[in-house]
Amino acid sequence: MSEYKLSQEIISLSEANTWDHAKLEWDLDQIYTTSRSNPKTCLCGHYPILEICELLNQENGNTAIVGKYCVNKFRVKLDRIFRAVDRIRGDITKPLNVETIAHASNKGWIDEWEKDFYIDTWRKRKPSHKQMSRRVKINQIIIHNMQE
Repeated sequence: MSEYKLSQEIISLSEANTWDHAKLEWDLDQIYTTSRSNPKTCLCGHYPILEICELLNQENGNTAIVGKYCVNKFRVKLDRIFRAVDRIRGDITKPLNVETIAHASNKGWIDEWEKDFYIDTWRKRKPSHKQMSRRVKINQIIIHNMQE
């Protein structure tokens, strides 16, 4: 990974001319995973990346694709979201964490009721059959939206 290359690329896509100012123009737009047969390349040059973070420049509308490690340079911490989604891919009945539910709600993948339901029930050791069915449905929605 080349931090220098990342900063050069971000500056070239930004209105600002310095790294410290340019990185403030960028917000997280999308996160998703891609298959090994369709990997992406991070702006820093790292290839392959399978956990993709798309950034949106709020000043000019430019977009940038970075990996889950480079996105940390923008004050965004996504490791917990990617780990939670990996966990439910292995067992769809496992609960997600609050960060993942908040992200899904912010993106409009789930509504306010679903978010509140999940947060109210996510720590239950033995959810009812109906609660588990609802959790599984929400987990499937999130997995679907986090795939390319």
